[in-house]
Amino acid sequence: MASAFWTLEDGRTFARRWSAMAFILQLITAELKSIDGAEEFCAYLEKFVFKEEEGDIANGFGGFIRDREIVMFNFDLRSFTPTNQGYFWQATQNALAKQKSIQNSNNEIVVFLLTTLLDMHKRIQLRENPMQLNHLKTITPAPKEKLGPGW
Repeated sequence: MASAFWTLEDGRTFARRWSAMAFILQLITAELKSIDGAEEFCAYLEKFVFKEEEGDIANGFGGFIRDREIVMFNFDLRSFTPTNQGYFWQATQNALAKQKSIQNSNNEIVVFLLTTLLDMHKRIQLRENPMQLNHLKTITPAPKEKLGPGW
């Protein structure tokens, strides 16, 4: 059952179990560190990376508890600047390339999830109907909030 949700640029949603989303976000932020100009956005997203070794505790419904504060990994990419969205997609592509180069059957699900996420993005760029590949039965309305650096 999905417990974490990322809303993409056209309102379609990528949804998976919180632990899978946590790991994917960890891979994406690791790749952001090597992208020139993405330092501030990387620092912003790093707050959402689950770090069990530092005492984070899963809350069981799409996030975790860090220092008595609930941190959720649900976000809407439309709330990030267009530049930060570009960094996100570049880092996701880099993470996929790195995972594909690993000869290990344990990362097959990670490759599948990153491929699915990037396929959703490609479909958005092609202006496909958002319901063609959407993990929810609705299209999420655009957010009013603006998150992250650069606004």
